Amino acid sequence: MESITELLDTCTLPERYQMVEYAKVKNAPNSKKLQLLQLYVQEPGLSDSDYSKKIYNKENIPAFHQLKKRVKEECEDLLILLKPSCIEKENKIHIQCTELLLKSQLVLARGLRDEGVKLLERGLRMAINNRFHDLVLTVYSTVRRFELSEIIHHQDLPDLQLAIKSHLQLLMDKYNYRQTDTKPAENSLLKTMIQQVQSSRTSWGQLEKINAAIDQKNYELASELVIRAENSPQKLFQEEETKNKLVKAKLSIYLNKGEFTQLRALTGQLLDGVAQQPNNFYLYEYHWLALFHLGRLDEAAQLLKRQLPKVPTDFAPRWLYFEFYLLFCQQSYKIVLRRIHEHQNKLKSEPHLYLGSKMLELMVLIEQNEQDWLEYKMENMRKLISRKKKAGCSRIQAAFQVFWKMQKTKSSDSLIEDPSFLSLVKGEKNFAWEPGTFELIRYEEWMAERFKLPA
Repeated sequence: MESITELLDTCTLPERYQMVEYAKVKNAPNSKKLQLLQLYVQEPGLSDSDYSKKIYNKENIPAFHQLKKRVKEECEDLLILLKPSCIEKENKIHIQCTELLLKSQLVLARGLRDEGVKLLERGLRMAINNRFHDLVLTVYSTVRRFELSEIIHHQDLPDLQLAIKSHLQLLMDKYNYRQTDTKPAENSLLKTMIQQVQSSRTSWGQLEKINAAIDQKNYELASELVIRAENSPQKLFQEEETKNKLVKAKLSIYLNKGEFTQLRALTGQLLDGVAQQPNNFYLYEYHWLALFHLGRLDEAAQLLKRQLPKVPTDFAPRWLYFEFYLLFCQQSYKIVLRRIHEHQNKLKSEPHLYLGSKMLELMVLIEQNEQDWLEYKMENMRKLISRKKKAGCSRIQAAFQVFWKMQKTKSSDSLIEDPSFLSLVKGEKNFAWEPGTFELIRYEEWMAERFKLPA
């Protein structure tokens, strides 16, 4: 293991002084770590006793050995900032490419997506042009963690797998490795890595089954699979990514099964002491939904007030929509209409929310008994639904059919026998209610309460 002197010997004199200047930025002027580094640069070749005496006025005290260790770590950190000149061209380019990938990750971690994507694309191009196939896997790993589908999509995985396999085969050919070699691997870390990979593959396999059950709306099965996975004797879901995806699956299951108390408890636990980041904002969303569906409207209003100014762009339409429904539940009908008219265009990127806001508008007008305005809005909605049938939703279409009939007949007497109304009540297949989407209040329950009918 190299000493501090040996590390500094790899640097030119200007580089050593540059290292000291970097250290001055990182450390306080009276820092002993900075003082010792300066002594190594300005007075090289002294013994440990001499250095210890200059720092502590004593020779070879235990604190000096710990200080040396910290100075060595500081040197290794600062070496990264110095550009080595006397190295082979290939190694130099490989380092530059690695630095580019590191820069992209640091920029992305600060939320600067566009600039991060540019740096990552440059790194990918540089890696491929120089045949650094090992670094392409780093690019994909970054893409996956920061969800940058515009660079490498999950559909590119078969090609990526082929490229990595081919790269490894080239290495084996280069070092004349033969499958018949029986000598055991000497690196125990590789064995650990294999165990980690196997555990990771099992975790992803379990997640795939859980998410498939959620997609099929079989929440009982999904819940059972989660319990099995969590109680497995294998060490599953050790990676941060798989752990987070399992949490998201559990939250989705609680929400769609209507287990709002459990949902509130889990999100509250997860949010306790966690710093807000764009990648964990979904926790606030699930927590708000739990509060709303439990009827804790004051708490939901407080959370909305705190989080609405901080909402990441991707979440903004949903949080505006949450505000509309909260105002509706608080019977602030004039305010909700004004807010809908001010922000409805922002929902066009999410067709279900856009149509849902139009339905909510009709519900407000029915509550206010604004018949003339309601007729005009109903006709506009009829045209909109007929234009957007492919992007439409069975529950919106069925609820609108009920609204339309009631508007035409001016009666709710036959409502409980209406096929569209019954489809909403039964909630089967395409008519299943999803409490985390556009319909935060079940249409048939609102109609039943509004018109005093059994739902």
